Amino acid sequence: MTQDKLFALIKSMTPAEKAYFGKYSRLNSVREKPDYLLLFEFMDDCEEYDEAAIIEHFAGEKFINQLARKKTQLKDKIMESLSVYHAQRTTESALRLQMNLLPILYQKATKDKTLIREYESLLKTIRQKAEKDERLSVLVDLFPWERKTQILQDTKKHDDKVIEVLKSRESAQAMHDDELKMESAAIRTQLIILKDPKIEKPENREKFEQTVVNLLQDVQPEQLSTKAKRDFYYTQSAYYSYLGEWDAAHTAAKRLIKTYPDDKIEISKEHKVHLCRYLVVADYADNYEYYLAVIETLKRAASEKDMGIFNTIHFKMLIYYLNKKQFEDAIEVAESVENNWDELCAMIPKRRQLAYCSNIMVAYWLGGELKPAFYWLSKILNFENVPRGQRFVHNARIIQLPIYYDYEDVNLDNRIESTRKVLTKKGELNEYRQIILAGFRKLIRCADKQEKEACIANLQHKLTEIKQAKNLNKADLECVLFWCGRNV
Repeated sequence: MTQDKLFALIKSMTPAEKAYFGKYSRLNSVREKPDYLLLFEFMDDCEEYDEAAIIEHFAGEKFINQLARKKTQLKDKIMESLSVYHAQRTTESALRLQMNLLPILYQKATKDKTLIREYESLLKTIRQKAEKDERLSVLVDLFPWERKTQILQDTKKHDDKVIEVLKSRESAQAMHDDELKMESAAIRTQLIILKDPKIEKPENREKFEQTVVNLLQDVQPEQLSTKAKRDFYYTQSAYYSYLGEWDAAHTAAKRLIKTYPDDKIEISKEHKVHLCRYLVVADYADNYEYYLAVIETLKRAASEKDMGIFNTIHFKMLIYYLNKKQFEDAIEVAESVENNWDELCAMIPKRRQLAYCSNIMVAYWLGGELKPAFYWLSKILNFENVPRGQRFVHNARIIQLPIYYDYEDVNLDNRIESTRKVLTKKGELNEYRQIILAGFRKLIRCADKQEKEACIANLQHKLTEIKQAKNLNKADLECVLFWCGRNV
């Protein structure tokens, strides 16, 4: 069937929006149900758009001869209804709705001076709410209507009041300009870090320096509105991340999430984005001060179908529990990911899928569950070629050695040689990996437990030395070092 825009609009409406439309369409209607409401109800009951079925159902009704016109009328009424229904959903829209009354009241007050107080009272109400909620554009747009109060009062003795209103408008305009400036910086930053979280690519670094960094100069956040502060701290956090100053980036991210109230049950999409950003920065900064609290906030806010938030929560929780060596908790998270794996893979990139596989494999292995660890190891080693994701595959080739050693695999010698050949061919056989391979060759030839412990201790010592000497922070190296510590 041909896709119909009106039908798609009806199907997109929530039950509450549909119920309100039913009431709204009866206003000022002579009939209990106007033609367009009957058409709405029929289309809402249909599973798919079928114009022939509509014509057949309403055969005999006059409006069916002009179906296209009636559909246009229905669409217009739906738009009207949605506009009114959502008019009070945000502070901005509610204030704008009240402002629509100002020209009407002003005209009436020019004819009857007794209505001047009503006009001034409405102005005062709008101003107070706009100031409280920092709706700066509303405060700017109020100026011409506030100026008209002097005209209504028909006096020239209000210079001070006019100047006061003018200064108020100028202050609101300056803050609004700062909001737009910080919003521009935040949007430009977000577009860059969505594709390049640490802003590592030369073209992104150049773009960031040219379009964002200058916007942060000479900003004093204490003078900004709440919205502008959020955009500023978000961008500042990205800026310090770009510099590799992760402690400063974490401080900015912490200030960002502190701009939101702690007691809100429902949180905005913007708030969720900023909480997720905090978790990313906290990982790089290795600072978990507010980590679990932020995750709990995201959990409360996430719906069952919100796979984007599910992804962030579970990916970050896996990292957190692995870093804290809480492997039972990590396995619990891994099992939840497994239960939602197909849905998750439908919305995350291949590189993130590989990262999940790697973290889940490590969680099961270090948690003592080798069978599922083998399953996820196999998924990694047989994964399709993914740009920028091959490091997980190379790491897995090294991590498989202690896994198979724990499993007492008789073919471990062959696996060591195979790993050496593959990593050499890929140009990934670096110094610490050579030490690991040599260590496992010696280990599988040890005769007794005492000799094995001495061999593992020697491997641990060599890896610790090279890690410290070259300031290495590699996942496979850390895993082997942790395994050595558990076995000596």
